[in-house]
Order: sequence, then C-alpha cells, then structure tokens
Amino acid sequence: MLGVEWTSKAESDLAKLAKRDSDRIRRAVARFAQDGSGNVKRLQGGEQPYFRPRVGEWRVRFHREAGIVRILRVLQRREAYRKSAWIHQDALGPDSSAAAWLPGGPAS
Repeated sequence: MLGVEWTSKAESDLAKLAKRDSDRIRRAVARFAQDGSGNVKRLQGGEQPYFRPRVGEWRVRFHREAGIVRILRVLQRREAYRKSAWIHQDALGPDSSAAAWLPGGPAS
C-alpha cells in the first residue's frame, strides 16, 4: 500500500470539480495506491517517470517516489494533453507545498 500526497495545485483542481467527479477521482487514486489497479499509463518524456490514470473524462498526473504517490494535477482530458497545462509541475520538489494524506485524498 502506497501513501498519497496531493500538491496544492492538485487540491485546487479537485476543489473546482463537481462532488461526484472529485469523489470518483479520490476513489480511483485510493484504489491505485492500495493495489495498483486502474487505467494507468506511463507518460513519455520528462526527467521523472510520470503517470496518468484515466478517470472518465479526467486525467490525474502523478509520479511515484519512496512509497508515495504524489498527485500533481487533475485536468479534463481536452486540457490534460496540452504541454502548457503541466509546465510548472516539473519544478516541484519533495518540499513543495504538498500535504500528505492517506489513500483517499484530501478531506472535504
């Protein structure tokens, strides 16, 4: 079982969604952290290996390190594949403004 850490930008993205969508995304992230299941693909390029699970029309960008899944962004499919949507995420380091949470995501 992996821990889940949500960056402040990912929390902000999640807060803008309808409750039904945000709950669905939280469940998908928790399921992946617990047993590695879900529609997850590794993304091309970048210094670190980034991944994205597909949750309906939403894409969740994350990377894994030392037993932690760090959620970077939550975007709609049409925005998720534009380079500008991710531009500042590569600069996030381990001490970025992220809050650690147990699988399931931030409390509402």
